[in-house]
Amino acid sequence: MTADDLIPGLERTVEDLLGEIEQLPVDVLYREPTPGEWPVMSTLAHLAELLPYWAHEAADVAHAPGKDFGRTHDDPRRLGAIEQHGHDSIADILPRIRDGLVECEAALRTIPSDAWDAVGQHPTRGAMTVERLVQSFVVNHAAEHAAQIRATLETLRASQSSQVP
Repeated sequence: MTADDLIPGLERTVEDLLGEIEQLPVDVLYREPTPGEWPVMSTLAHLAELLPYWAHEAADVAHAPGKDFGRTHDDPRRLGAIEQHGHDSIADILPRIRDGLVECEAALRTIPSDAWDAVGQHPTRGAMTVERLVQSFVVNHAAEHAAQIRATLETLRASQSSQVP
């Protein structure tokens, strides 16, 4: 496993999602699908932050095996990104996500091919290899949030009288 194996799928996931988001009416981006659930823009703000965050965590473990890495759901950096950028405009968030993807890819490319088996310690999941960390927290995480956004849009389509494309 190398960064070159993972990056094309990650790029496709992010770019496909952004292509869909660019077509949406602005007001849809800020509606909660149900009370307490993240609107699309909050999820996009999180996506912009998570891509470089987890890629750097993986690179750190690759270069210093055995280290502690990661965070839990209540981490202030995670929540801060949502609070700070959850009301951004589409014109602001799209480049932020693309820049986060570029930074993510650059960090992943620093991982030597023989370091994908290096192991670090996550606070709740325990021992994880760099490969598993990247699959779980970068690749799958981005895909899960893309699916979450699509589900949010479906919920809004079903519950709103205004047309959501």
